[in-house]
Amino acid sequence: MFMKATMRRKIILFFICLVTLPILIIYMIVSNIFIKSTQEDMTTIYAANIREVGKNVDVIFGSALDLSIYPLMEQNFKAFLTTPFRSSNYKRIKKNAGDILLSMPYGYSTGIHGVCISTMEHDFLSTNIRTKLTYSDMEEAGYLNGSPYWDYSQSGLKNGYLYLTRLLKNPSNISQHIGYVKLSISCNKIQSSILQNQQDNQTSYFIITKSNRYIIRSDSNNYLQNQKNELTYPQLSNLAASKKSSTIIDGHIVSAYPLVRTDFIIYSITKPEVLSAVKQSFYLNMAIIFIIVLIFSLLLSVAFSKIITTPLERLGHYMKSISNQDFTVRYPVKGSDEISVMAEHFNNMAERLDFLYNEVYLGELKLKQSQLDILQNQINPHFLYNTLDTIYWMARMGHTENVSTMVSNMSRMMRLTLAPKTNDKILLSQELEHLSCYINIQQIRYGKKVVFRLQYPEEILQEYVLSFLLQPLVENALVHGLSNRMQGTVEINIYQQEDTIIYEVANDGEPIDENEINRIVNSKDKSMKGFALKNINERIKLKYGDNYSLTCYKEAEFSVFKIVQPKEANEDDKNIDC
Repeated sequence: MFMKATMRRKIILFFICLVTLPILIIYMIVSNIFIKSTQEDMTTIYAANIREVGKNVDVIFGSALDLSIYPLMEQNFKAFLTTPFRSSNYKRIKKNAGDILLSMPYGYSTGIHGVCISTMEHDFLSTNIRTKLTYSDMEEAGYLNGSPYWDYSQSGLKNGYLYLTRLLKNPSNISQHIGYVKLSISCNKIQSSILQNQQDNQTSYFIITKSNRYIIRSDSNNYLQNQKNELTYPQLSNLAASKKSSTIIDGHIVSAYPLVRTDFIIYSITKPEVLSAVKQSFYLNMAIIFIIVLIFSLLLSVAFSKIITTPLERLGHYMKSISNQDFTVRYPVKGSDEISVMAEHFNNMAERLDFLYNEVYLGELKLKQSQLDILQNQINPHFLYNTLDTIYWMARMGHTENVSTMVSNMSRMMRLTLAPKTNDKILLSQELEHLSCYINIQQIRYGKKVVFRLQYPEEILQEYVLSFLLQPLVENALVHGLSNRMQGTVEINIYQQEDTIIYEVANDGEPIDENEINRIVNSKDKSMKGFALKNINERIKLKYGDNYSLTCYKEAEFSVFKIVQPKEANEDDKNIDC
């Protein structure tokens, strides 16, 4: 009787723990997930808002920047800037330029308040007396040598202005300075554009410069005054460059957006009340649910403790037999309750254990092959995104013939890459066809900047190799080796040596740090740094063992990446029609 009572108490305690502990864990996990999910949703909303606001402000700054180079494209302005002051027709040219200036379609709707144009002899044309070129403006603009000079000393004030000054150069002879242009941009117009898309009354917006100067402040909630740690330009720049462009700092949602063609960053800061309300409601509801489940589990454990004690003891006895590697034991199944279901599962487990024990080695091989398949599938989207980006920019530049050629090669590559395969090996000829399509695309992109040299003996074209290893290495040479060089060469050398096939991909770009490359390739870090090289190295090792891998070294002015893989047959391979 004492033993039964003790077991009953254990079962009651176990049952309560079995129910309540998972509830507690789930409560903490769900709470964390829910809060994070809510925060992510909120940051996503405010990130979308700051992008929308930023794009509207981009229109104003973009219009100003475009207008600042308009005098170089309009013939009357160009004539005014380049005609000597003492020329007989100078007054007529100046009048024509003045008429054009007054009727220019820059429009006050873009926030541009006035324009002033000056020759190098300091003769001015202006649409507004507030927009005057000073010697300080000319000096600063001259120092920047044609880049825009932003003067925000009078910005952020009531009826304040942001000024843009640029040194103008003769398009026919860029060494010749022909004048200056200065524009005044209404800060009120910028602020109106921001508030037009304001997310809510709790959100404030700011435009900050590299020197941590605020040129626009829409701070209705005095966030800057109450902020313990003031946000800096480097912090906001990193946030704007991040994928989400929005984060939570000290309970505030901060979102940033880089204004195009300038060094300015617009950001918003808010503390939405809905987030606190959602938290309180969630915690209250979860607490009520936890109390109800706790009471129910206590009652249920008492009611069923007697029923499950004996079957569990018997099941424990049979499990002990299984632990001694006696796989012949079977629990007698009677009825269809939960214990019977457990017993049936126990019997099924016993029947399969011996089989599974003998199949461990085969299972490991299947796991190894699945890992290879995963690594292979990871390469396809990685390459696809980069290539589509190249085609996009070619299309934007209007090179339709090149786009057609690139799409054709892209199509051939995709048909090779996505064609159904029974394993991860292909003919070397197919590997080279895949590489040739990629090189054709890159030759259109880089032109004569990059020279590709491909060498291989004809007799090894029918050898089977691990699929799609060459293209990532060539891409790595272009992106990391030659990206900062005006000219460069990529050499691909393929040859056989005894019972192996060797790839060597070399470039004469930036010299590699062999130790750093080896560290990245052999790192277990799952980050995207060195993704392609790590992928290649892992696939080779998984397929052929640690004796085969990706290596790198320097030879004269070339950085060389080398792959060694054994020659082998592939009886299951099917031809791919591209």
